[in-house]
Amino acid sequence: MTSQLSFRFGRARALALGLAVSAIALLGPVCSAPTLRAGVCVRDITPISPNLAAAYTTAFGEAAVVNHTDPIFIAGFGDNRQATGYNDQLWARAVVLDGFGGRIAIVSIDLIGYLNGEVDTIRSLISPASGVDYVVVHSTHDHEGPDTIGIWGPDPTTTGIDFGYLDFVNVSVADCIDEAAANLVPARVKFATTDSVGLSLGFDVEDDGLGVSDGKVLVDDDLIAPATDGRIVDARLSIMQITDRAPPFGVLVTLANFASHPESLGSNNTLISSDFPHYARERIEDEVGGTAIWVSGDLGVLQGPLDLDVLDPVTNQPAVRRTFRWTQVHGEQLADRILAAIPQKPGNPVAVIRFASSDPVPVRLDNPFFRFFIAIGVINARLSLFTNGVPDPSVGSFPPPFDVIPQALGADVHTEVSAFTINEASFAVVPTELDPQIGETYRAAMTGAEHTFIIGLGNDEIGYQLPAPKWDDSCHACAPFILAGVPQLCPLFPNIDCNTVFQNNVGADVDPAISGAMFPILADLH
Repeated sequence: MTSQLSFRFGRARALALGLAVSAIALLGPVCSAPTLRAGVCVRDITPISPNLAAAYTTAFGEAAVVNHTDPIFIAGFGDNRQATGYNDQLWARAVVLDGFGGRIAIVSIDLIGYLNGEVDTIRSLISPASGVDYVVVHSTHDHEGPDTIGIWGPDPTTTGIDFGYLDFVNVSVADCIDEAAANLVPARVKFATTDSVGLSLGFDVEDDGLGVSDGKVLVDDDLIAPATDGRIVDARLSIMQITDRAPPFGVLVTLANFASHPESLGSNNTLISSDFPHYARERIEDEVGGTAIWVSGDLGVLQGPLDLDVLDPVTNQPAVRRTFRWTQVHGEQLADRILAAIPQKPGNPVAVIRFASSDPVPVRLDNPFFRFFIAIGVINARLSLFTNGVPDPSVGSFPPPFDVIPQALGADVHTEVSAFTINEASFAVVPTELDPQIGETYRAAMTGAEHTFIIGLGNDEIGYQLPAPKWDDSCHACAPFILAGVPQLCPLFPNIDCNTVFQNNVGADVDPAISGAMFPILADLH
C-alpha cells in the first residue's frame, strides 16, 4: 500500500504558507499573541497489584490503590521476571506549551513502550476544552517497569499485559494533559546542548569514555567509526527549560533528551524502578526546582549503560555495576552535566511553534515472530494489522511443513511519524528505537536549528530502526524453524543472528518507511 502523506501544520505555519481559508478553518483560530504559556503535570503510573500494595505503602508512605493484577511481569529482558517490590515510582510527566502556531503536549511515561492504538485512546480521552492541537506520548523505554507490549509474560506464549493497567495509564495521561492545559501560566523557554563525554571511565572494551556504549556493532560500522572499532553512539544531551516569565524566573520544566537504554539495573533486578532517569530527574528537581522530564533519544542498536564503569564520588572507586548505587551515580552525573549547560540568562518569552505529521505510515510486517505472537494474543491484542489500508484481523498458518504454527496475515503495521519546532529548536518524533546513524541524518535535515532533539519511541513502539543496508534477514528467514524447535534444519544454520536488534524488528522496510515519511516533514518545517 502507498501511504497518503498527510501533514498537520501549526496554525501560524498555515498562515505563513497562505493556505486557503477552508484549510485554515480546520486548524482553528490563530493565537492572539506569540508569547509563551506553559502548564505542567505529573501522574503516578506505578503498577500496584494486590500482593504489592503493602510494599508500595511502605516504600512511599502513600495509600496504595490497586491498578494491576498479580503478578506484575517486568519488561525488557527475559520472561517471567516478576516484580517483588519498589525502588521508586513510575510517572507520566507532561508539559503543555501554548504559543504562536498552536498548543502542543509532550508527555513522557516510564514504560518500555506504548503502542499507537493506546496513544490514540489517550488522545480521544483529552477534553476538547484543553485545546491541544498536537500530542506526543513518549516512552522512556524503561526496562524495570511493567510489560505493556506483551512479550515478557510468564512464558514465551503467554502475554504479560494487564489491560486494566493500560486503561489506567490511558486515563491518567489524558487527565494529566487536561490538568496542564487548564493551568497555563506565562513562561519563557531556553535551550542548551551538551554531551556525556567523559562520564564513564573507559575500562571496558565496549566503553569509549562517552557515557554511553554501543552494545551491537553492525556490518561496516568499523568503516564509519574506526577509532572505536565500529562502536557508534550519540552522546548528545539536548535540553529545553521552561521558566516563569517574571523574575526570579522560577523553573517550571527541565526536559532532557539522551540516547541510552534505561536498563542499568540489568535482568536480575525485580524492584520496580524508572532506572537512571529517576536519579537524574530527582537531582535536577533538587537543584533547580520544577518538574524534570526525561526523554530517550536515538538509542537503537543497543545504545546503553550496561558496559560502563562510573566513578562513585563517595568511595572514589568505580561503582558496582547492576546496583542502585551505580544507577544513582550515573543519573546524577548526567543531571549535573545537564544543569551546567543551561544558560543562566532569562529565556525567550515568545514561542513560535510549528508541527507536522504523517499518519498513518504503513510498514510492511516481515517479522514471522511478531506474526506468531500477534496470532496467539501475546502482543497487545488491541493491535490492528492492515491489508490495503483496511484492518485485517485474519489468522492463518505458516506454509508447510510448519502449517501447525499460526500467524497473523495482515500485511502492514500502521504507525505515525511527526516533527515540531519551537523557536530555534527542532524535534523529530519516531516510533522506533532509532539507530543514531539515522538520527544524525535527521538532525542534518533540521537546517537552521540551533538545538536538535530526537524523541524515540514517540507515539508507538515498533522495535529497532537501522539502515537498510545493514539488515540481516537470517533470524526472520529461520523463524519457522526456530518456532518449531529445529533451528538446526534451517539452511542458514548456524549463521543465524537473532540478536534483539533483528528479532525485535518489524523488518527491512522499517527505515525506508519511517525515513520516507520523516524527511518530507523535516524539509517542510525547515
